Amino acid sequence: MDFEKLGAFYLGKEYDITTGELLDQLLMYDARDLTTHAVCVGMTGSGKTGLCIDLLEEAAIDHVPALIIDPKGDITNLLLTFPELQPEDFKPWINTDDARRKGLTVDDFAAEQADLWRNGLSKWGQDASRIQMLQESADF
Repeated sequence: MDFEKLGAFYLGKEYDITTGELLDQLLMYDARDLTTHAVCVGMTGSGKTGLCIDLLEEAAIDHVPALIIDPKGDITNLLLTFPELQPEDFKPWINTDDARRKGLTVDDFAAEQADLWRNGLSKWGQDASRIQMLQESADF
């Protein structure tokens, strides 16, 4: 998949609402359609945070500056970029209660999370190199 076009933001894949199927067609957003300000509105659970994080990641990769005001603190997760996707990267951020509830050690839960992220990225045609690109492009 080639979604590294300067000025085009990769937002995922198109979805057919009539069949409920994810299509192979990439969903790209032309950065020239951006204005100087934005607001994202929607119901709880509608994907506002995910969309905003995606837009900010894509903007950073394309070196588009952004000033972010985030009262809830959701966007700070952009700082959690682990290009190697190693369990050791995730371990300091693991909630020990989550690991215990799953009957796993913190190390095993961290390994599970690393695999989850790696597989999730792969499902969308991405890999650790994009995380590295984001990390090198952004100045937090």
